[in-house]
Amino acid sequence: MIEPKKIVKSRRKTIALVIDSDGELIVRAPFYASNHDIMRFVQEKQDWIEQKSEEMKLKKQERPKLALQDGETIPYLGRECMIFRGMTKKIYFDGKAFLLPETQDADTKLVTWYKKRAAVILQERVETIAKNMQVVPEGVKITSAKTRWGSCSGTNHINFSWRLIMCPPEVVDYVVVHELCHILHKNHSRSFWESVERVDASYREHEKWLKDNRRIMEILE
Repeated sequence: MIEPKKIVKSRRKTIALVIDSDGELIVRAPFYASNHDIMRFVQEKQDWIEQKSEEMKLKKQERPKLALQDGETIPYLGRECMIFRGMTKKIYFDGKAFLLPETQDADTKLVTWYKKRAAVILQERVETIAKNMQVVPEGVKITSAKTRWGSCSGTNHINFSWRLIMCPPEVVDYVVVHELCHILHKNHSRSFWESVERVDASYREHEKWLKDNRRIMEILE
């Protein structure tokens, strides 16, 4: 039996099972759910868990990490941008390609660059979309999450993985809309999805894109 790596309790109304990129099981459950109820649910879903766990492990084996060599590409706002290494101390980006230092800390500097851009871009998108939706988040934080693109706390603080800005702009906006809708609905009820659809009529396509492209969360540590 595959047992949960982690159990996360929140104000949600139902128990949900998530298989992370390592094939490990994460359970999301309501505060009131007992360990007995959670484990019984896990046991009932073992066939599905084992199947999805194996799929994720196979995907991980097929997913290459970037070596940051000349000629490789890395996504930024949905575009595959070429990487070049050169005699520089900073990261340079001309809208189409990155110039990285030849030093060993180039990956760290690139992640820092992405985090700074994520902070600017996501703050601006949250402000614009929240104004249109007439909701007010308590704050925006950029994280290094590798299992969730975004989240909204019970106190309406919004978190986004910096990796989100590797996605196309319309997908970025979908995640922003998704999390802002959690200010109105602290669950994934029909009312929640109706709120999402009022702002993003193509949200199903964007949700599918995220599921199909989860590998980009792993290409850069």
